[in-house]
Amino acid sequence: MSEGVTIDNNQARIQLLKRWFKSVLAEVSPSSDFNDFTVNLVQGDASFRRYFRAQNQNLSYILVDAPPDKENNQAFVEIANAFSKKRVQVPTIYQFDLEQGFLCLSDFGDTLLWSTLKKAQSLNADATSLYRAAFKELLLIQQVSVEKLPLFSEELLQQEMELFRHWFCEGILNLTLSDQDNKILKEAFDFLNQSARKQAQVCVHRDYHSRNLLYLEAKVSDESPIKSEFKSHIGVIDFQDAVKGPFTYDLVSLLKDCYIAWPNDQVQTWALEYRELAIQQKILDKGDANRSNTEESMFLKSFDLMGAQRHLKAIGIFSRLFLRDKKITYLTDIPRTLSYLHQVAAEYPELNELHAWLEIKVMQDVEQKILAASNNDSSNSSSNISGINNRNTEL
Repeated sequence: MSEGVTIDNNQARIQLLKRWFKSVLAEVSPSSDFNDFTVNLVQGDASFRRYFRAQNQNLSYILVDAPPDKENNQAFVEIANAFSKKRVQVPTIYQFDLEQGFLCLSDFGDTLLWSTLKKAQSLNADATSLYRAAFKELLLIQQVSVEKLPLFSEELLQQEMELFRHWFCEGILNLTLSDQDNKILKEAFDFLNQSARKQAQVCVHRDYHSRNLLYLEAKVSDESPIKSEFKSHIGVIDFQDAVKGPFTYDLVSLLKDCYIAWPNDQVQTWALEYRELAIQQKILDKGDANRSNTEESMFLKSFDLMGAQRHLKAIGIFSRLFLRDKKITYLTDIPRTLSYLHQVAAEYPELNELHAWLEIKVMQDVEQKILAASNNDSSNSSSNISGINNRNTEL
């Protein structure tokens, strides 16, 4: 499909979305006049969804354009309802049209947890209270029933890691993988898969990180009838891919975030704090000696290995977003994400071969290799490329 056709289709869907919002506004806000609203693009994301803010002088809604042939909107609605029943702070769905792929949601604002964390980091401030707010929501998510959720199967875990081989190794680095290279990767993938499957299986958000969490200003007074344990500064979005899967998956997504990094000692302290909270909530059984996430050292090992699996996936996705979808900004997140993988591979003997392979085939001059890949793509402007170089200095 040509770029011109894509732009025309986007404009057509915007007009359809506006007409749909006008048609449901009487139910959403009976006293409001559609002509008083402005509708502006908020953002797109790594998927095909786009978000718009419909706003008048007093009200603000988020309109979602999620093409039904590309996005699972039924799952979004069902999981939003399941999360809400457990008091997870997700957007209210005021109206939806699954056939067209349109939704009208409450507006959580624009302040990502990521930007609040970055500010704390720049000021050398303690971010523990922010992570505790995110912990509170995650504890609720992990208590959601998994009865109707798809299984985070061995096949799916394997497919995620294969993204690293195809899109990053072969695509970005332009490596021709030998039989020995593929053997090393296969053995590492199998080991990480087995580790994930041994963990307690709970409801997993699958993208629980700082750019899918909104920092919310508290809007409830001390006299509010809402119980204090349900007050939160964190709003949860992008949950439609929830599955039944490994306990540490969301926790490592949050603490070993692809978009912001903290010292490993601090990450371990936060991870162990969450472990204790999960035991208190009976999400984990401290007395079950057969589980890999009961003793602290084994818990941290499960946590680290789960992170390695997820970071393999993330590196592959960032590479695919650039190579297939021409989204250049995600390239800047690869070195940070790769550093997590490299660190874990060095720490655990079972991944010694992977670590040695990374040292030889991947880590040497990796930022220059990524920059070279961006330069080889003729669709990127020189300003975008220089922006990558500048941002990489922060990694």
